[in-house]
Amino acid sequence: MRKFLFQVTQFGCGGFVIGLVFSHSICDGLGAAQFLNAVGELARGLDKPAIEPVWHRNFFPSQAPALPKLPLTDPPQLPCYKLEHSNIDIPVEQINRLKREFQQVTGRSCSTFEIVAALFWSSRTRAISFDPNTQVKLVFFANCRHLVDPPLPNGFYGNCFFPVTTTASCESLRIAPNIIQVVKLIQEAKAKLPSEFVKYLKGEHVKVGDEFEDPFAPTPNYATLFMSEWGRLGFDNVDYQWGPPVHVVPIQGSVIVPAGIVRSLPLPNRGICLVTWCVEEAHRLPFIDQIHSLINKPLS
Repeated sequence: MRKFLFQVTQFGCGGFVIGLVFSHSICDGLGAAQFLNAVGELARGLDKPAIEPVWHRNFFPSQAPALPKLPLTDPPQLPCYKLEHSNIDIPVEQINRLKREFQQVTGRSCSTFEIVAALFWSSRTRAISFDPNTQVKLVFFANCRHLVDPPLPNGFYGNCFFPVTTTASCESLRIAPNIIQVVKLIQEAKAKLPSEFVKYLKGEHVKVGDEFEDPFAPTPNYATLFMSEWGRLGFDNVDYQWGPPVHVVPIQGSVIVPAGIVRSLPLPNRGICLVTWCVEEAHRLPFIDQIHSLINKPLS
């Protein structure tokens, strides 16, 4: 069971802070935000939530083959990094400029998340002295509600996401003159999501060597970077009667998983705040320098 801890700071009537914990054994980010919005509607005096919660936890096909049972062994020794916290603010003007330049160079559009993910993954990789042949991974979790057939009910608030993994050599990210190729890698991985998700539902697991790989259980290591997007989940809209939150702040939940969370800048600012705990102290300033350099570097 995995837990994510986050804090909502809300101002009004003097201002106050709300700390909340939710468990991924019960719901994902979209489900948690839907639940909190429903609580807010009841707190504001509504008779019932606009979207009534639906349990519906049996949508996963019970006939799907399970992962083969493997012999019991000692659990792997988990690393114990001292990951340092950093916040990187990216104004909306900079993001829009990079998106325009990407379209001008490639003839394709890209999302804000893809731009930020490419900046994050590239700059962290460049800041760390990995061996050139090291394979680095970017893992993020994508909503799959729209891929379920028959469709999930509107009020479903459980888990329905799937990991998207992009892999590249450390050297290829280091020598890339800009983030264009990295954005393309991320887009290619996202394009495989529907087929990978359906294969998982059917029990068509990937075999690596003599073992089956669980896509939900990648081994934490310093070469694997995890990323999550909070901007569209709905946490910023929760209103307990004093208006929506001014600030939604994730709290670091692990010292062994290099990660970052994309969220909106506090109002009235417009843009993205990348909240990270992804490097140890020796790599913190190089990482910050690299990402600011890439943000300001033209793509053409």
